Amino acid sequence: MTSFNERVIDQFHAQNGRVGGWGESLVLVHHRGARTGNAYVNPAMSLRDGDDWLVVASKMGAPHDPAWAVNLRAEPDVEIEAVVDGEVRTIPVRASELVGTERQTAFDRFVEVAPAFAAYQAKAGRLMPVIRFRRRSTPSVAPDDTTRYITVRHAETEDGLPHFGVVGDTYTILLTGADTDGRYGLIDMHVPPGGGPPLHRHDFEEMFHVLSGEVEFTFRDEHLVAHAGDTVNIPARAPHRFVNASENDVRMLCMVTPPGLEEYFGLWGEPLPDRTAAPDAAETSKRLRTAVALEPAYKIETVMHQ
Repeated sequence: MTSFNERVIDQFHAQNGRVGGWGESLVLVHHRGARTGNAYVNPAMSLRDGDDWLVVASKMGAPHDPAWAVNLRAEPDVEIEAVVDGEVRTIPVRASELVGTERQTAFDRFVEVAPAFAAYQAKAGRLMPVIRFRRRSTPSVAPDDTTRYITVRHAETEDGLPHFGVVGDTYTILLTGADTDGRYGLIDMHVPPGGGPPLHRHDFEEMFHVLSGEVEFTFRDEHLVAHAGDTVNIPARAPHRFVNASENDVRMLCMVTPPGLEEYFGLWGEPLPDRTAAPDAAETSKRLRTAVALEPAYKIETVMHQ
């Protein structure tokens, strides 16, 4: 890149896209070398044509097309920086060369605004390309990440699933943040009669879906009973708790987003052999000190005034 181009690009960024005599008509073309793959940026004067941008690959009348125009032929899907509604924006575009009457009409517009383009064309000995940049829609869904694979858990029969005794309940970790690319964690909760955590709150969303039995939820100052088939979502940072006040076991799924709660339980919960094994009360009591010490790291807070 020439020092002149570097100065122009620096001014473009420093002055919100307004550079000298070009005003707001300058665009920065981001492209890659057709042979090297290296990233480059070139400034170019533009004219608007509806929602599109037009530029001339003049190279000030040099006998060969500028490298950036050659690169656009090899890879027309690029980005430009341009002033839109008074602000510099990065815009995904597709480049195409104009031909025939359309090219001539567009080139005449450039000559009208900047007569030097006529001198460049006379000097070049080539037909200087006029290039249209048209917005292209960015994919709403990113490409498939083939490094990831489907995860299937069999809570009743799968060996090796982690089961932890937590405050009298038994929690089976079905999906961790590592399984979901950091999007959520999923826990299978077995809550015996009288089971459930104390009033607490945390900095993540928590959703419960009751599979069997019924469970009482406290949310701030509200109380409700959720039955099999019901789904309860707890907003982040809201005080809440649940308790199995019935005479039968409760089973429910708990999803947290972002993940982390499943990791927290694994650091202090009592390891158990299966999904419904009962934790040892004395062991749970010993482990609670570790649970409290870990709360700040996982943005969890036990609310003491119940």
